[in-house]
Amino acid sequence: MSTDEEKICLLDRAWNEAYHRRDVEALRRILAEDWTAIDGAGLIISKQQLLERVASSPEQFDRLEFDEFSLRLFHDAAIVTGRLTVKGRKEDGGVSLRQRFTRVYVKRDNVWWAVATQVTVMA
Repeated sequence: MSTDEEKICLLDRAWNEAYHRRDVEALRRILAEDWTAIDGAGLIISKQQLLERVASSPEQFDRLEFDEFSLRLFHDAAIVTGRLTVKGRKEDGGVSLRQRFTRVYVKRDNVWWAVATQVTVMA
């Protein structure tokens, strides 16, 4: 594995852990200012909107499991795909959710940043 591949793997793992812990500051360091995403509902969201969502969401996830990780490196760009399985609880009962995601990372001034994400909810 190349140094860049290792950096992206560590960055992606840090993203997953920050999301689970609702660590807004860690996410702020991972996401580029111009990061955008298409969420599981098909909405386009900005970095600021994601940070606000994470900060305001109640703790409801007992377990987040990331698997089916794949990384493709193209010089100063990388694509990560994977699957997320969530188990948790809400006021009205349990939560069980599976999603596939694509994350795009770009190297700018020798620093890797997440610049785009696509999430698809699995039936």
